[in-house]
Amino acid sequence: MVLVRLLALSVFCSAVIWSQPTQSPRQASSLPHPTEDASPPGAGSLSFPWSRLRLPRYITPLHYDLLLHPNLTALRFTGSVQIQIHVQNNTNWVVLHSKGLQISKATVLDQNLAHLSDQVLPVLHNPAHEQAAIFSPRVLVGGQKYFLYIEFGAELAEGFYGFYRSTYRTSTGETRTLASTHFEPTSARMAFPCFDEPSFKANYSIRIRRSPVHIALSNMPIEKTVEVSEGLLEDQFAVSVKMSTYLVAFVICDFKSVTATTSSGVQVSIYASPEKWQQTHYALDVAVKMLDFYEKYFNIFYPLPKQDLIAIPDFQSGAMENWGLTTYRETSLLYDPLTSSSTDKLWVTMVIGHELAHQWFGNLVTMEWWNDIWLNEGFARYMEYISVEATYPEFRVEDYLLGTCFAAVGRDSLNSSRPISSPAESPTQIKEMFDTVSYNKGACVLHMLRHFLTDEVFQSGIVRYLRKYSYGNAKNQDLWDSLANTCSEEDFTSGSHCYSSSQASKNAYLFAGEHLDLTAMMNTWTLQKGVPLVTVTRKGSRLLLRQERFLKTILPSDPLWPTLQKGYLWQIPLTYKTDTSSVVQRHLMSTHTDSVHVGEEVGWVKVNTDMAGYYLVHYEGSGWDELTKLLRENHTALSYRDRTHLIHNAFQLVTAGKLSLDKALDLIGYLSMETHTVPLLEGLGYLEAFYRMVEKRNVPDITHKLRKYILRFFSNVINQQTWSDHGSVSERRLRSEVLSLACHLDDPPCVQRANQSFRDWLDSNATLNLPTDVAETVFSVGAQDEHGWASLLHTYTISFSETHKDKILSALASSRDINKLHRLLELGLEGEVIRSQDLSSLILMVARNPRGHHLAWNYVKKNWGSLVYKFQLGSFCIRNIIIGTTGQFSSPEDLTEVKLFFQSIKEQASQLTATQIALDNVQKNVLWVQRNLETLRNWLNEQMKLVGLAYYGVSETPAISPPFRNMDPFDSNNSERANLPRNMIENSMFEEEPDVVDLAKDSTAFPTFPALDPDEVVYEPRSSRLLVRGLGENELDEEEEDYESSARLLGMSFMNRSSAHRASSSPYIRQAPPSSCSRPSARTMVVCVLFLVIVASMTMVLYFLPGCTFTKTGCPKPNNTTPIEPLNPNSTSGEPFPWNEFRLPASVRPLEYHLTLNPDLKNMTFTGCTVITMSVLHNTKRIVLHGAELNITKATFQLGDGKPSDVTVLEYKPRQQIAIKFSDELKAGQHCVLTLNYSANLSHTYDGFYNSSYIDKDGNKRVLAATQFEPLAARKAFPCFDEPAFKASFLVKISRESGYIALSNMPKAKTTPLSNGLLLDEFEKSSVKMSTYLVAFVVANFTYVSRNVSNTLVSVYSVPEKKEHTFYALDTASKLLQYYNTFFDVKYSLSKLDLVAIPDFLAGAMENWGLITFRETSLLVGNQSSPLEKQLVASVVAHELAHQWFGNLVTMRWWNDLWLNEGFATYMQYTSLQSEFPQLDIGNLFLAVRFGALAKDALNSSHAVSVQVNTSEQVAEMFDFVSYEKGASILLMLNSSLPREQFRKGIIEYLNRFNGSNTVTDDLWNSLTQAEVPPQHQSVAEMMRTWTLEKGFPLVTVSVNKGLVTFTQEHFLLTADNTTHPSSLWHIPVTYVNDSCSSAPECRQFFTLKTKSDTLKLADHVKWLKLNYKNTGFYIVHYGDEGWLALTSALTNNVNVLTCEDRASLIHNIFALSRLGRVSFNQVFNLLKYITKETETAPLTQALLQLNTIYRLLDKRQEQILVARMRSYILDHFGALMDNQTWGEEESVSKQELRSALLEVACSLDRQNCIQHAQTLYKQYTDSNGTMQIPGDLQRAVFSVAAQSEEGWLTLLQAYRHTTFDAEKRNILHALASTQDTKHIVWILRAGLEGELIQTQELPLVISTVSDGFAGHLFAWDFVQENWDRLIEKFPVGSFVIQSIIKSTTSQFSTQAHLDQVQGFFSSLKERGSQMRSVQEALETIRLNQRWMDTNLPTLREWL
Repeated sequence: MVLVRLLALSVFCSAVIWSQPTQSPRQASSLPHPTEDASPPGAGSLSFPWSRLRLPRYITPLHYDLLLHPNLTALRFTGSVQIQIHVQNNTNWVVLHSKGLQISKATVLDQNLAHLSDQVLPVLHNPAHEQAAIFSPRVLVGGQKYFLYIEFGAELAEGFYGFYRSTYRTSTGETRTLASTHFEPTSARMAFPCFDEPSFKANYSIRIRRSPVHIALSNMPIEKTVEVSEGLLEDQFAVSVKMSTYLVAFVICDFKSVTATTSSGVQVSIYASPEKWQQTHYALDVAVKMLDFYEKYFNIFYPLPKQDLIAIPDFQSGAMENWGLTTYRETSLLYDPLTSSSTDKLWVTMVIGHELAHQWFGNLVTMEWWNDIWLNEGFARYMEYISVEATYPEFRVEDYLLGTCFAAVGRDSLNSSRPISSPAESPTQIKEMFDTVSYNKGACVLHMLRHFLTDEVFQSGIVRYLRKYSYGNAKNQDLWDSLANTCSEEDFTSGSHCYSSSQASKNAYLFAGEHLDLTAMMNTWTLQKGVPLVTVTRKGSRLLLRQERFLKTILPSDPLWPTLQKGYLWQIPLTYKTDTSSVVQRHLMSTHTDSVHVGEEVGWVKVNTDMAGYYLVHYEGSGWDELTKLLRENHTALSYRDRTHLIHNAFQLVTAGKLSLDKALDLIGYLSMETHTVPLLEGLGYLEAFYRMVEKRNVPDITHKLRKYILRFFSNVINQQTWSDHGSVSERRLRSEVLSLACHLDDPPCVQRANQSFRDWLDSNATLNLPTDVAETVFSVGAQDEHGWASLLHTYTISFSETHKDKILSALASSRDINKLHRLLELGLEGEVIRSQDLSSLILMVARNPRGHHLAWNYVKKNWGSLVYKFQLGSFCIRNIIIGTTGQFSSPEDLTEVKLFFQSIKEQASQLTATQIALDNVQKNVLWVQRNLETLRNWLNEQMKLVGLAYYGVSETPAISPPFRNMDPFDSNNSERANLPRNMIENSMFEEEPDVVDLAKDSTAFPTFPALDPDEVVYEPRSSRLLVRGLGENELDEEEEDYESSARLLGMSFMNRSSAHRASSSPYIRQAPPSSCSRPSARTMVVCVLFLVIVASMTMVLYFLPGCTFTKTGCPKPNNTTPIEPLNPNSTSGEPFPWNEFRLPASVRPLEYHLTLNPDLKNMTFTGCTVITMSVLHNTKRIVLHGAELNITKATFQLGDGKPSDVTVLEYKPRQQIAIKFSDELKAGQHCVLTLNYSANLSHTYDGFYNSSYIDKDGNKRVLAATQFEPLAARKAFPCFDEPAFKASFLVKISRESGYIALSNMPKAKTTPLSNGLLLDEFEKSSVKMSTYLVAFVVANFTYVSRNVSNTLVSVYSVPEKKEHTFYALDTASKLLQYYNTFFDVKYSLSKLDLVAIPDFLAGAMENWGLITFRETSLLVGNQSSPLEKQLVASVVAHELAHQWFGNLVTMRWWNDLWLNEGFATYMQYTSLQSEFPQLDIGNLFLAVRFGALAKDALNSSHAVSVQVNTSEQVAEMFDFVSYEKGASILLMLNSSLPREQFRKGIIEYLNRFNGSNTVTDDLWNSLTQAEVPPQHQSVAEMMRTWTLEKGFPLVTVSVNKGLVTFTQEHFLLTADNTTHPSSLWHIPVTYVNDSCSSAPECRQFFTLKTKSDTLKLADHVKWLKLNYKNTGFYIVHYGDEGWLALTSALTNNVNVLTCEDRASLIHNIFALSRLGRVSFNQVFNLLKYITKETETAPLTQALLQLNTIYRLLDKRQEQILVARMRSYILDHFGALMDNQTWGEEESVSKQELRSALLEVACSLDRQNCIQHAQTLYKQYTDSNGTMQIPGDLQRAVFSVAAQSEEGWLTLLQAYRHTTFDAEKRNILHALASTQDTKHIVWILRAGLEGELIQTQELPLVISTVSDGFAGHLFAWDFVQENWDRLIEKFPVGSFVIQSIIKSTTSQFSTQAHLDQVQGFFSSLKERGSQMRSVQEALETIRLNQRWMDTNLPTLREWL
């Protein structure tokens, strides 16, 4: 198929970014030899010496002497560091970390501080690895110590990492600045050069210079302060203990503090801004108490003399454990008794407990590497509970541990989870380790272990661990050894505390009478991912036990289930209780199945007592019924933890499909009797989650009944609540949550009381202190009116209590006024009123508001670029935003929308795990709804009947809809933070650790209401930020993954319907610096790719290779395996559809189709009957085929010789599939017949069986019907197996009226009159088997001309009025048919070949076998038509005829290899025309096509020639430049590199071998290889795979030095965002000439470049080389400065020293290199100096195209001065040539091409000579009434000049209406669209859309032309946005027309504003186009334009 594209070249540019492939973590003892691809450019001739991500081990730091001088006015800092290092091996290099630092001096000193060199040492940088290398000319000797001295400087960072600036505002409005640090995990390198890895521990001496108005803090106390100069002081701090770099900290500020001393003499101080100083006292009490507790518990004194805790105003995470100076977000440290709630207080307590635990776990003993970060974070999270339980028992914090473990289960029950100890090398991988698994699961596994070992053994073991590894590093095994009381052989001591490790496995522990290997047991919990499900079945006196991996999104019926279960086995310390004993029974389960004896008399059993174990339990049989009965009759027989655990497990099992929803709901029916907060909120949380879900999904009946049920069922609990702050923490928590929910459900007493309290608060001028537990509920009710909202916003801006502001912000975000929500979001983005650190929280608050749900999502899409800039890609804020805004989606449409947006940002999304997590969560929600919504409805109906609530009066409309309470069923990630206090949650943002976050999450523990699946959701209390389990910014990370996503629906817990939710946005997980992303290691990538290849291969074997079972010899053995059955969707009838794949099953193959079609051209409908004879290849119970927009009226099926019977047809519209299911299997080898009768409308678009029309000579409208089936539209005309590999024969019958003719692929066999007066044409049965997309038929009143050629009747059809325009096409087709018959040595297969011109035809043409259809302009030309117009027709005809062999005779197997059709047809069209029509000068066109392909393939949005295709949109997008132009280009390159005739022999072999069948790319290469391979020649497949399996193309750099030529290759990739270059290698057939022989074909020489670099020896006298002779190779060449200078000089001296193709190639290449940033634009202009001597078309048009593109970009940016100068430059260099052009007839095509290009530019630039000639010629044309013909190549220029005047435009419009010459008509249309008159622009765009006067098929031309003009380019873009839905109605999403429209309207944008607008628009399209590759190309192009402008505007100004 020929695509009609509008070519326009955009200008791109990109800075070259050197990056390294990530290496294995394995370190060498010395530096490896540098490799070229791993070493960025360094100083002079030095190359960067280290290629790995982790530093070498042969140098270790001992001591840092660090001096820093921050300037808080200039916002910069300078510094120096002297690092004492120990060198183990001889080396000249020191490699360490540095990021963003300007190193001004570096030197190395010996132990006596003598310099090793008298010069400043060279410093090399590797930005990709954030490393610096210092070269010492003198060898550093192994075993010696040295000093490394470095001076450096940088700006104080803007973000939240490294050494960054922060501000706060005083009550007087003054803004004050401070500087603070946050280094974990990899940001110390942003503050000073260092060895920034955990194992490189050292001591630190720190000095900080400051002004007298500030103070400086660091890890150690100040020893002395000296005055450096007037107004400048230097604080000198004591030498630190040995610690890792990430624990170093310093703060310069003007804060005040309070201080106290612990019982051991440690000075504890709390610092805050002066006006918040009074809020520090509670934290001081907690810190002192906690330090005393930890010293006693660990029996190890805190090692520093002081511990400072400081509240930083701008702090992204929750807190950070820097040794001796812990930093906190203000909400995590400050407590205001007047405005902070009990949950706020708990949050502060937990965070401090977490950070102080780190002073031992993390600081004193540090994990060896980040893969074991859980040793820090899991312990700190768990110690929170132990410490707070011991010091503040009134908080009952142990209740929260349930929620932490529920959150961990939620994350761990997804297949995307990971083991606790996982590999992590790059900064991105390290950052991702700070997640729910490290924090929550780590804590829960430790809790299980503690219960297993007993408290005493556990405590003594961790004390032993801390003592043994103090000031050192540890790994997993070290912990197990310590807990097992073992030691290494060298440390062996006899006694009770340590024994030989050789006995450890025997003597670790005695459990149940057997010795236990603790390491083996714990490895099952830390080295494999997932959580076990123990299924319990009662059988007599025994409990039968079975363990499996618990998965919530995969059912046992899924084919993946066995794979996902394989290899998983845990050693589970089971506990259980029965009704006959209160003793907890224990059993270690270490096999897949097991049993325990409980006795016959036992009534019930509860396994996992108090959820001490990290596993779920399912009670099969009557187990759940017995427990439900127990709870109803005597719920106190179980502890409240066991009751909570049962509720959690039951709803988890619902999500996993193990338990029905009604059973889980029955289980919580006892809650009306429940008095304990934790199980009550757990159950209520699930109900609220369901309510939120149905409310958002707008399911009114369920919403109404569920609201009534909750209010009635829990009325006693609601009514008991008081509006005060009295009671225990648990009671206050319950009050806060229950009243919040009641008001949300519009409980009248609740709403009335809240309104009254709010009025009282307003009346007091906001001075009244509301009860803190209900303040947020009161504010949320009050925020619903205008005055209340405004008052709250004002209070927010002036409040000094951060917890108070949190509650107000949550209330503001609960407004139902969309405008107010939008205003809030804008304030958050501005960062003034609402701090940037709170923006992510705010977005989530709005997202949780039912009114703000889509607003938040659209806001994120619209402002994606700004959000990424603000928070940086990969940060936890971005992850939370992604997961939080999508987490409540639960419909397939939502899922599609989310996918589309992620595809629209796929360059960024591919780097994020959050996008996959979000998609997994939405998918989980969708499945939950599909499985359970109807069950919920039925259950509620039963409850209504039981309690008489059916018509109980409850208001239908909730008074408020606070986003806060969100226990959204879709907020799954909530689970992670359990029900902790909201405070905790927000602060979940937590520092570096996710700790508290989880806590809060979902816990059944703390009263929050679990959403559907409390486990992943962590339901934070509405008024409390969920204790963010521990403080970790990254925490939210993974949990947020789930949390923000599916909300308990599928595992969501209550999700604090309030501010708590915001927490999510501020994860408390420790997060790596946002910018520290890095690519995975090369080894990892290889392994992953290999794995994917294996999986893909196996999938292909199972699904796509019917009839084949692999054996050693290939595929001779029949495959009798039935394809795997996946999960299936529902058909339109509601019955399950028996197939769930995009591609059809291979069980059945069609053999023959009998088609009868009856089109009704009056009513534009048709009926049909399709009879398909099929063969069964595999046993099956289904037949699946395609059908779209067909109304099937009858279906019968006949098996073999049996009797036909009626069958039911199922339809699944999303994939356009229909199916028939059978009760009995069809057996392999059987034949069957399916008959389908149907009706349909003729399509009104351009695909399927569609209607077309034209106006005849009498002005009458004539209608016709035609087909266009490629690629996926045959299914719209008849039911079929619509895939290329399903070839069959066809017999077609078509009825018609007598005035029409019917055409199809085969000749007509006979015509039969019908009783209704119609005629039935029957066509011969096809003599060949063909794919459905090649079937065609036309019903029209056409006329034709014909000729017999080589026994083939060739005919050209057209409307009668254009018959005279058909003769050129007939001559051309006849000649080309003979050429192809000879060239391919395979005769054309059919007896006739029709070429039909269709009036309405979207593409250029379509290669239907024997019936090729064309757009009229692609087939019809008159005698007066110009050679250029004939060149177009000949090209299209040549292309389509080539398809009769390539595509029809041999067809690609699947669309991923479309290039085998289109690339070949494109190549052959040029090859055939060069041979048969040399006068058409087709070479210049082919050269331009190759340049265009290079331009597009340089983009990151390009794709490989052969690429995976899995959706209809992806199929459509394969019809692009890669399949066509690049495919043709690499075939040209291949042919040019092969021995003479090998290419032709190879394709003859290919056509003969695969005649009538389907192929893949390797089939072609193998045929070409087999044709003739001289021994010295490489395999074609080996060479060409490098060109078809990788996207892009190489840049070959060549240098010549005294006859030695060096070639290097790299990926030529234009990027605007520093994307790293993939390490692709091509086998490049390099051709070259040199100055001694440069233009004749015999001068060409060959060299194959297979490696990264290679050399070639030439004669010493060679002055220059020109590579890529005549540009036959698909690569770009860079000659270096000297090479370009030599070539420029050679051209200046003799323009003909190179061929015209080579000169054009040089021009193209140097412009491309300027975009890449490899050459300056001065060099471009230097080369172009020769252009005034140029006379040939190719180089002139290439130069003109490039310059005109720049001119238009400048014009669109309104750079008026530069526009004028560029215009002058173009006219100065081309003006004389323009003026010398003739205006009469010209026979030479090449001269016509040049003349057309020159004059169109000249006239567009208002060159008067051109304007005058054009006006004269146009006047002659109009005076002749159109009888005088303007030469075709001049028409565009002449008509465009005329169109600029009102009169000219109107006369052209009349001419357009009446002309019958299609080429002239198109040129007039182009001119009409080129007008700069806006009213005409608007008119022509609308006319093109309406399709009356201007055919809709011409709309892309109109849009493209309008876009080229300055006046029209914004109109065109607005037009596309406003009419997008109408455009995709006419042109399918992904089609080449849509691609063209997107490109033409966006490719000349070059500003950030336009980028944001384009990105926002396409992001909003969802499934309506946002996922298209062309969208990514458009965005990439704009970024490149922007980058090019930013880089080159100064050069242009200077040069021009």
